[in-house]
Formats: sequence, structure tokens, C-alpha cells
Amino acid sequence: MDLYKEALRAMLKGEADKAAELARSIEDAPWTESGALLTAVCGILAEERFEADESPAAIRVFVDEMLQNYADADPPLKPLMCEVAARVALGELQLLKGLDLNDLAIHQMAFMNKIVQDAELSPGEIDELLDDAMTLVEEL
Repeated sequence: MDLYKEALRAMLKGEADKAAELARSIEDAPWTESGALLTAVCGILAEERFEADESPAAIRVFVDEMLQNYADADPPLKPLMCEVAARVALGELQLLKGLDLNDLAIHQMAFMNKIVQDAELSPGEIDELLDDAMTLVEEL
């Protein structure tokens, strides 16, 4: 789990080369090994981002922005999966049934990146976020 945490830390801090190197070392690992951490980070970020309004309209606005921000993503982001990533982060865990969880992970990473960039989180705030997420995962 520590390797996932370090890869997420590098990604969220914009250290693309380091994140890519770490990702290569865990590339073939299934979503279930990192899914709890991804979902915890997304949940913490979603709480703050959607604190004032988590309505379907607010989620659609966010998803539209996300799709614009990552228009050149490879593989391309899927609008429905972007919405699912947001809704799962807001607690609708029943949406996980039947999903390609590796595909979801790609969308969760874009979800996290957008919120971190929009909020302009400092490196210290990113470290605190990841520590809080690890605490949540350990408590499960």
C-alpha cells in the first residue's frame, strides 16, 4: 500500500516522471490492491469539493469541466465513468458492482487531479490528504 501512496503523492504533486516510474512498478496490480486508497482519497476530496452542492447538476458541471481539462487524455475519459467516479466518491458505492475497476481507477485519478489542481493544494496539504486517506483505509 505504501507504493500506491507514493505513486499517488507524486501524481498529485505534479511529479509526472516519478509517478510514471512508480506506476510502472505496480502497473499490473489489480484495482483491488489500490482501490481502497483511491476511493478514500476521492471521498475526502469530494467532501470538500461538493460540500455546498452535490446535486446531479453540480456533478454534471464538474464532469463537463473534467472532460474539457482532460480532452487529450489517452485513453480518452468516458463521460459516464467520470460521473460514476464522482458519485462513488460521494458515497454511492453500489455503483461499483459490475464495473471495470481498472477503468474506474483511471477516472478516479483524473477526478483527484482536477480537484487538487482546482484547489491549488500545497505539497503539505497533499501529504495530509494522503495520510488521512491511509488512516481511513486502515480503519476498514
